[in-house]
Amino acid sequence: MNCIIMACGSLTDYVRAAQRKLGTNYPEIYLDKALHADPAAMRLSILEKLASLPAEYDTLLIAMGFCGGSWKDVRTDRKIVRPRVDDCVSLLLHTETSAGYNLKKEGRLYMKDVKPDDFDIERVFEKYTKEMESAAKEKIKSSWKASYSAICVVDTGINSPDTSEYRKCAEKNASWIDGKVERLKGSNLLIEKLISGDWDERLFFIE
Repeated sequence: MNCIIMACGSLTDYVRAAQRKLGTNYPEIYLDKALHADPAAMRLSILEKLASLPAEYDTLLIAMGFCGGSWKDVRTDRKIVRPRVDDCVSLLLHTETSAGYNLKKEGRLYMKDVKPDDFDIERVFEKYTKEMESAAKEKIKSSWKASYSAICVVDTGINSPDTSEYRKCAEKNASWIDGKVERLKGSNLLIEKLISGDWDERLFFIE
């Protein structure tokens, strides 16, 4: 096999950590994580990346989830190996004892980033509502607060949730939604299995 990794940009640190651990050096292609907000645009970007791949790569290792249908009916003449998960959060919630397509719980926001300040719900809100008048912004803010009750910090073994910086960022985000901070066990297991070639068909689509 001549492999190349295609990944969501939100998982850059995780892909590189797995490659270091496994001693591999596969080329990496990253999709803009901002495209999560528009699955159709994400799908178009995937198709464009696939069309431009050099011919020598016969196997695509996909380090991301289904992501709102972005991978629906995507076809290529190369082998595609993709985790059986709905998104990147569920991917990192997989451990040796937990597996499933969607491992998230309702009312939670999941903080999995290696750099804790990459997760900032207030910054996302301000970007989303920047063109709105104050009354509309307040209505949306109230809706978001009503929808979420906790910031779940996912300890993947790659990030550092025990540092004061990480705890401070988690508490800041929890305060913004008037919620609490929870801690969950995660891992980089699926990305490591993807890159190592350990493709259990219960965990991966192989197309």
